[in-house]
Amino acid sequence: MGGYIDRSLRTITPDLIEQLNLTIDWNLQKYIAATARKYKVAFTSVVVMDAFSGDILALYGNDDTGENCALGLDSYLGASTFKLVTAAAALEECDISPTSVFTYNGKSNTLYKNQITQRTNRWTRKITLTRAFALSNNVVFAKIGLHHLGEGPLLLTAMKLGFWQTPLRELSCTPSTLYIPENEYNLAELASGFNHSTRISPIHAAQMITAVVNDGTMVTPRIIRSDTTDKHQVFSKETAEYLQTMMSRTIRSGTLSKAFSGYGYDRVLKCLSMGAKSGTIDGTDPEGRYTWFVGYAQDEKTARAITIACLVVRQDYFWIEADRYARKVIRQCFSKPLTVATTN
Repeated sequence: MGGYIDRSLRTITPDLIEQLNLTIDWNLQKYIAATARKYKVAFTSVVVMDAFSGDILALYGNDDTGENCALGLDSYLGASTFKLVTAAAALEECDISPTSVFTYNGKSNTLYKNQITQRTNRWTRKITLTRAFALSNNVVFAKIGLHHLGEGPLLLTAMKLGFWQTPLRELSCTPSTLYIPENEYNLAELASGFNHSTRISPIHAAQMITAVVNDGTMVTPRIIRSDTTDKHQVFSKETAEYLQTMMSRTIRSGTLSKAFSGYGYDRVLKCLSMGAKSGTIDGTDPEGRYTWFVGYAQDEKTARAITIACLVVRQDYFWIEADRYARKVIRQCFSKPLTVATTN
């Protein structure tokens, strides 16, 4: 059975999985929902994909109306997750590598007009691309977009990676979008992700990461097992390997290191190769602090791999953010076998 599924999908059940021949892994779906309830998450959307087949293994969401799995099909403020696009563009289009050194002045998590000039002084600091990515340095990525890339290559890379396109055939899915810069500062804001205009859907975020795992080939997601998937080369194998290195550093010693502290001693996680990008920004629709985890995990022995996009919008009182939630989901995904078989 293939074809189109109504966008009004809210709750996924074992009966629905069987009826529609969905790719959903029920045990994983059930665990994600239970974790959201346990930690009283006010707004979340979680998408887990098989990195090679494109099968959506979990599609979960909830808001103030209750469970709503269709939330993963909408787009939200992308924040620093867009640095993945800027990094890919820089590695592909410029003479830049993970060890390339950049300079910046002031705080790394701000972005003022006087920070994006090329002037240096005795307070100027140096940092490699890998370290800037791991620490989500806004200034460095803004300067890469402005002084190295320019508008054209950045927008072209975003288009290659699926912006302005719907990720799914079977469901109506809001395309991820970004604005066309009107001036140099706009371009700097876009490249760093430090803006309130770039919007990314969780399902598209998970799709983009498949290219990192697949040597630069991005896989089309599918939720009906009988449907076919497409694969497109969006960047080189070398760029994919570079991005893996940078995303791995983010977990080991970057913005996600606290949430993944001690993973090398965990019975399940120690057997995985993992990498990710975080993102944080305040928004109003829904209102709260948006926390993103976009990444991958691969079993080093079996080579089985998933990509995951986890968005948690927290309010003043919260029990968990996207990074710790994603850690739990990854561990669950690799601690037990799938309850459905993936087919091409």
